[in-house]
Amino acid sequence: MAPQSKFGQFLTGYGRLTIYLIPIGVAINFVGGQIALLLKLPVYLDSIGTILVGALCGGLPGAVVGFLSNVINSITSPTTFAYAILNVGFGILAGYFSRIGVFRSWWKTLLSSVAFAFIGGFIGALITIWVFGGLVGGGTGLIIGALMATGMDVNTANFVAQVPMDVLDKVPTVLAVYAIIKGIPRRLMAKLPLGWVYLGQERPGAKAQPATAVQP
Repeated sequence: MAPQSKFGQFLTGYGRLTIYLIPIGVAINFVGGQIALLLKLPVYLDSIGTILVGALCGGLPGAVVGFLSNVINSITSPTTFAYAILNVGFGILAGYFSRIGVFRSWWKTLLSSVAFAFIGGFIGALITIWVFGGLVGGGTGLIIGALMATGMDVNTANFVAQVPMDVLDKVPTVLAVYAIIKGIPRRLMAKLPLGWVYLGQERPGAKAQPATAVQP
C-alpha cells in the first residue's frame, strides 16, 4: 500500500470541514483587511478568520489561514507579508485558548484580546522598527507620523501607536469570533475538531478516569 500523502494525513487529522473553513477564514481576513487599508482605519480587521478557524479547528489550521491571508493581502500591500508571523501566532494562540475553554465565556474572550494585542501590537511594533525603520503606511502610519511631529522619537511613537491600536482592533475581533461560535448549530459544531470543547464533551480519545471506590 502506498504511503499516505501529507495532504491525506492532514485530512485524516482535521477532517474535510476544516479544509472548507480555511478558505472561508482567508476570505473573512481579506475582506476585513482590505476595508481597513482602503479606508486607512487605525485598525486592521484582518485576523477574525484566523482566530475563528483556530478556535474551531485548532492552532495549525488557524496558522494556515493567517499565513495565507497575509500572502494574499501582500499582493496589494507588499509590506503586509512582513507581518505574517503575527497572524500565524494568532491562529496558534486561538487553538490553545479554545482548548482551555476561553471562547466559551464572553468575559474570558474579552480578556483574551490582551494576549492577541500583545502579539499584534508589541511584536508588530518591533517588526515595523526592525524591517521598515519605524515608518509604514495606512492608518497606523498616520498616527505614528503625528506622534513624531510632536517630538516623539520613532521607536516610542511605534509602541505608543500600535499597542493601543491593536487593543482597539482585537476587542471587536474576539467578540465577533465569540458571537459566530455561539451561533453555530450543535450538529455542525459536533463535526468540528474542537467542537467537543463547546459542546461540553470529553476530548476524543481521552482516557476515562477510573471510578474511585467508595469505602463503606
